[in-house]
Amino acid sequence: MENRHTKIFGTRGQLTGDGRYPSVFDFLTEQTTTIDTSLDGSSAAEGHAGGDHGLIKSFATALHEGRPELIHSGIAESIGSHSAVFAAEQSRRGGTVITL
Repeated sequence: MENRHTKIFGTRGQLTGDGRYPSVFDFLTEQTTTIDTSLDGSSAAEGHAGGDHGLIKSFATALHEGRPELIHSGIAESIGSHSAVFAAEQSRRGGTVITL
């Protein structure tokens, strides 16, 4: 499975990414800096670069050991972040600005 590809152009450089390796190309120096963001070698196609595994492990540990501090966001934050992503997709598809 292929990862997503992103390209953002600015006045001084270009940011590209494929879900694991973000790269910055500096127009002035013509140098590229690439970072491997996966600690375990997984890709974005494997559950958000391994993040899903950590999320589920933390959640299960929090429930099993009664440690609510391991859960870093609640339902309100989850609804807010998902609403923003859905609005961004609606904006992209419709070519309009969505106000939340």
